[in-house]
Amino acid sequence: MRKRMTALCLALCLGLSGCAIKTEERDASLLGQAAEMGEDVALLTVDGREVPAWRYLYWLAFTCDQIREKYRDSGLSLDWKTPVTGGVLADYAKDQALANTVLYATVETWAERYGCALSETERAALAKTWEEQAAAHGGEEAYRKELAALGLDRLRSEELAEVGMLYAKLYELVLTEGSELSGLLDRVDSLTVDRIFIKAGEDRDGARERAAEVFSRLNGAEDPAAAFAALAAEGDDRAGPRTLLPGDGTLPQALEEAAQALEEGQYSGILESEEGFSILRRLTAEGETLAGEAFDRLLQEAAEGALVQTASAYDRLDAETFDKALTELREREK
Repeated sequence: MRKRMTALCLALCLGLSGCAIKTEERDASLLGQAAEMGEDVALLTVDGREVPAWRYLYWLAFTCDQIREKYRDSGLSLDWKTPVTGGVLADYAKDQALANTVLYATVETWAERYGCALSETERAALAKTWEEQAAAHGGEEAYRKELAALGLDRLRSEELAEVGMLYAKLYELVLTEGSELSGLLDRVDSLTVDRIFIKAGEDRDGARERAAEVFSRLNGAEDPAAAFAALAAEGDDRAGPRTLLPGDGTLPQALEEAAQALEEGQYSGILESEEGFSILRRLTAEGETLAGEAFDRLLQEAAEGALVQTASAYDRLDAETFDKALTELREREK
């Protein structure tokens, strides 16, 4: 689920924002040309909120770029007709772009619902970020040219950055005792665990013996809590304590169920799974970490449950054709 939140933080990380500019100063976008559609027409609605085509096309271009980069890094030839779950790779790209678009729209809907809006101070901070990013990229003209390759201009990049800021303000409400959002967190079940893990590898019997030795050391320790933390750091999973939300895939289901059966402070026996041998210890949940995970889960659930209606132009859009056209346009603009 965190992968969806990455999309929300993207605009803030890139610093894609600034003070308002006139519409006529807007840089020409390659997105509409590649898709052969008007960029400002409503391509979809999310719970009744109209979303202009450029927003979806931006995320489609972003997703295609990510896929292309992964294939290039792996030394593989990209084929958009490669079968994947639910269709082919081109379908996957469209679905991922739609998920990010819907997530942004859901943040805006929540911001309106819970009374979040950007202050003048926050908008000024975004403007300063724009100036800093432009300077870091060789000046405003060079920065605008770089954004144009992404299908953005300053005005549109503002919109994306503002949604990222609204997400941050919503999260502040989660941490505010007595707010409406903090009460929503009570709906989310969770548990925090630490894990000692011995990877099976090619020598499963040897790994089983090592797990038994570790368990013996743990049982013989004067301070089991300190010993557990030390042994976990020596094991093959050094992620440290983590908060689990039911069904989030952080741990195999059998291990998740075993963790749920533990009392706080209690550790399990040796648990065998396909990947190896685990010993789990349930911890007291860390408030802010838990709040962040729970808020992201609630926001993601809202996005996944949103009523999404697409225009016929969306159904006709082909990711492979779009990516090829966009690549050619970028080359022409260099």
